[in-house]
Amino acid sequence: MRRETVCMPPVHASCLRLLFEDQRLLVGMLTVWTVLSSAVCYYIMLVDHSPFLSFGPNTRTVLFGVKLDSWFKWWVVAIYTFISTTIAAFASDAIVPWVTNTIQDHKTKYIPYPPWVCIVIIQLFTVYAVIMSVIGLFVALSQVDFMIIRLAADLIVNHVTTLYFVHGKIVDAARYREWTEGSELTHLCKNCTSETDAEAVCNET
Repeated sequence: MRRETVCMPPVHASCLRLLFEDQRLLVGMLTVWTVLSSAVCYYIMLVDHSPFLSFGPNTRTVLFGVKLDSWFKWWVVAIYTFISTTIAAFASDAIVPWVTNTIQDHKTKYIPYPPWVCIVIIQLFTVYAVIMSVIGLFVALSQVDFMIIRLAADLIVNHVTTLYFVHGKIVDAARYREWTEGSELTHLCKNCTSETDAEAVCNET
């Protein structure tokens, strides 16, 4: 029986491959682009005296039709922004990996809940994420200090959850490279049952 072989073509663009394989380089480039984009936007808003650059209460800042012209209103929005962003960041870091690695990954054969429970969890999280993202977007775009508060909450939660994810992991770049290359090799052909099998099929072609 002839096997259907789907071998990966050689990657000639070494720079593109490097971006895929070295997250440090990619994040560095994203950081530079973020700084440049922020500088351009800041200049545009500064020239036009945009109310977005305001800090604290401002009669020009309107959220859902309400002017944030007092410290009470400002603090209510600021505290809500921090708490809401913290909840959203934690929920995203907890639910999204579970959906990706447990529900959507075909290699995972066992699930902790009945299918209908999994559907309910995903649907409720989707409703929450859509509504909160819309509210958060309006708040973040109302004034720069709320965007900074939101960014701070995100960074704090991401720091904690990332430490949780990497706890117990071993730093070994060489073995990580072997593991990723082995995983790619296993998927080179549709009917391969092992990494050695996949390598042999590709060598034949």
